Parts: sequence; C-alpha cells; structure tokens
Amino acid sequence: MASSLLQATGFKRALTLCIEGRHQEAEAILRSLQDEFLAVCEENDALKTQLNEVASILDLAEKVQFDGQKYWLMDDGEKKGPFCQVCYDRDGLLVNLQQHESHWECHSCKGLYMIPAKESATKKRPTVIRSTLKKTIPFFLEREMI
Repeated sequence: MASSLLQATGFKRALTLCIEGRHQEAEAILRSLQDEFLAVCEENDALKTQLNEVASILDLAEKVQFDGQKYWLMDDGEKKGPFCQVCYDRDGLLVNLQQHESHWECHSCKGLYMIPAKESATKKRPTVIRSTLKKTIPFFLEREMI
C-alpha cells in the first residue's frame, strides 16, 4: 500500500515540477517510477508462474492414488502407473516402475515393490530362462539366529 501511495505522490510531484518548468527533476522522478513499475511487473509475472505451479501440483495430487505400496495416476478414467512411492513422497516426482517377473523396480531410487501373487497370476508373461545363473537369488535373506 505504501508503494502505491508513493507512486501516486510521485506522479503528482512530477506534474508539479513540469508545471514549474523543472523538467529534469520531473524526468528523474518519472524514470524512478518507471523502474519501480517494471519491478512490480516482474514480481507479478513470478507470482503468476508460482500460482500456476501450485495449481498444477494440487491438480496432480487429486489424480494420484496410493494403493498401500505404490502410486497410480487416474487420468480421464484411465489408470496409469504404477509409480514409485519413495520418489513421489520425497521429491514429488512420478517415476514409472519397471515390471519384472515378480516385482517392480524404480530405476531412480532403486526401490523394489513386490507384485501380489493374484496380480502376477492374472498377467501371463512369457517364461524367461536364465541360463547364466547357477541358482536363484532370493529377495529376502533370513538372518541367522546368534
């Protein structure tokens, strides 16, 4: 409010100086007012951009659903995903999970998400024979009791 009062009195002061024939002083005041106006315009543009970003985040937050393990994006009635829970909660990023035989993997944070048995049974995937491995590597190793 003080800024707009200063601008109003600045324009009045510049007009008075012009009437008195003190054009250089009036020009200096008008230049100062112009600089202030440009700064206000830049601030206004930055605030508009920030407001649009917040609106986009809120819009996205309404479309993201958490299933207890990972996130899904509901877009026009279509379920997209899954997305990494860690990356979304930590950084606000929707990072696609890569599906493997029995789990999904996040290539960003290296998180692993198990595919529920009922879900992996409904999705028929071709069997991949891995001849390079001598034995399978379990996801979870039991700790030896000491």
